[in-house]
Amino acid sequence: MDEEKRRFRVLKSKLLSLLQRWREFKAVRSVIEDVFKLAKSFGLRRLHRYTRRSMYKYAVLNVLLIGLVAALGFREKKMLQRLAEM
Repeated sequence: MDEEKRRFRVLKSKLLSLLQRWREFKAVRSVIEDVFKLAKSFGLRRLHRYTRRSMYKYAVLNVLLIGLVAALGFREKKMLQRLAEM
């Protein structure tokens, strides 16, 4: 339990420090939105997500698939949009 609290505090401090620099991220916001749209298009919405374990599987699958897409060279905004619309 103490380990979880420590992780939460670390994540909270990182989030607060990033939120202070939000203008730097504004330029890439549309690309980030395209990545999330792509993740949704993988059809993973049908996975059962009522338990912590199933939610973990869902998140891991999304990160893995997005990583594979990026590794295969789909990094430009237009390519991400096309792939998400397929």
